[in-house]
Amino acid sequence: MALADPAGCARGSEDSSPFPDIIELNVGGQVYITRHPTLVSVPGSLLWQMFTQKNSRSLARDSKGRFFVDRDGFLFRYILDFMRDRQLVLPEHFPERGRLQREAEYFMLPELVKLLEPKLSQQNSLGDDPCQSDPEEPSPGGDTARSLASAA
Repeated sequence: MALADPAGCARGSEDSSPFPDIIELNVGGQVYITRHPTLVSVPGSLLWQMFTQKNSRSLARDSKGRFFVDRDGFLFRYILDFMRDRQLVLPEHFPERGRLQREAEYFMLPELVKLLEPKLSQQNSLGDDPCQSDPEEPSPGGDTARSLASAA
């Protein structure tokens, strides 16, 4: 099937941008379709730099004319979701947090990088680690929890 537009996208007529309003991306073999305003929603980010250029011809394209980004296509969904509404929503027990943080760094999204940093508790540098080795600062209710555990 041949596409009329080389990028496979509808061109918006309301601005002088060389990019269409609807953009197809191939990120590491995964196809994403999003709006141009989403891709430029974080000023200074890599996607903002790519999609605010005056000449779209300098960007890599795949064989179907989609803009190509040579990164992890599965993790890009979280990058794109973050750019849409500035929230980080991950599945429970998400094992690839470190890899996603690296992707956020690559795409120059410092807000997302910060959200993905390992959390240290304000009250306890060990965070939620149940194996506390410092007996000088017991956690509130810790004695109750220990006595309940030993009673079981």
